This record gives sequence, structure tokens and C-alpha cells, in this order.
Amino acid sequence: MEDPYYDPDCDLYLGIDKGFRNPNVTLWIQPDRKWERVIVLFAHYQVLRTPDENARIALNIHQSRGYGQLTGGWGDPSAPDMLRAYSLAFEVEIAGPRQSVAWGHEIVKQWLKAARMTRGAAGLVFSRFCPRELLLEMSQYEKHEPGKGPHHGPDGLRYFYAGWKGASS
Repeated sequence: MEDPYYDPDCDLYLGIDKGFRNPNVTLWIQPDRKWERVIVLFAHYQVLRTPDENARIALNIHQSRGYGQLTGGWGDPSAPDMLRAYSLAFEVEIAGPRQSVAWGHEIVKQWLKAARMTRGAAGLVFSRFCPRELLLEMSQYEKHEPGKGPHHGPDGLRYFYAGWKGASS
């Protein structure tokens, strides 16, 4: 199944939050060429799998959705086994973020606000292929306290922004 929102000419990243009993989430994230709009193309939640299994499942999803070479990604720095598994599966570095998760939390808020103000022309937007679970987590984001309540999708986004935007800070 090819993803109609995916642009093969733009970079493609992963945002990952670990989990075994709690969901492990993998987000496919693509900034536009001007870095004004970031779209979450797809998200996958998985429970009761090892980091190696989650990475293989993510790679299969990546290929089945017609995505090309991954540019990179960021995930939970407290899970080096997960970062290593995804790096090996995708043959690209998946690292811990360069900035703090608290910093990423604020950046996600700013990008969500930009999306509301521009009606999705800029900021952080979600494709219609994102699961309801992610959209529900994100609808609570303004009131969300990191680490409390449903948070795996937002955590994956914070790791992405704290890595991606942290690179230019």
C-alpha cells in the first residue's frame, strides 16, 4: 500500500518510544522541503515484543507502505537496545535526542499551535492514516504532563523534535 502523503523527495524520520507491556510506538515523520510543516505519516503501536521484533515489524511496515530510504530517527535514550535494534534493521542511525525531552515537549506544543493557526499549512499535522490511539493522545497534549497518562505517541514526537530540531540548536 503506497502512502499518498509520502514525498520520496523529502527526508523521512522515525520517532520511537519504547515499551514492552506498555505500547512501543513507531512514528514515520516527514518534514516538508522548507521545514515549515511536519507530517506524521503513520504510527504503529505494538505490545509484548522485544526491541528486535519491534524493529523488524517496523521495517516490514516501512516497506509495505512504499517508503524509501530512511534518513534517520530518534528514540528513548534510556533504551540503547531499542536504538541499536532499529539502527540495524533500517541501516541508519537511530539515536537518543540532542536536546532534553522537556525541550521537545515545548517544541511540539509550538508546532501544534502553528498547525492550528495555519489550518495545517504549517506546523505539526497528522495524516488520516494515523491510528485513533495517536490522535486521542495528541488531543490531550495541551494538558499532558510527560510520563503520565497515555503518552507513547507524544513521547515519540518529543524524541523526534529534540533530535531533529536539536541538531540545529
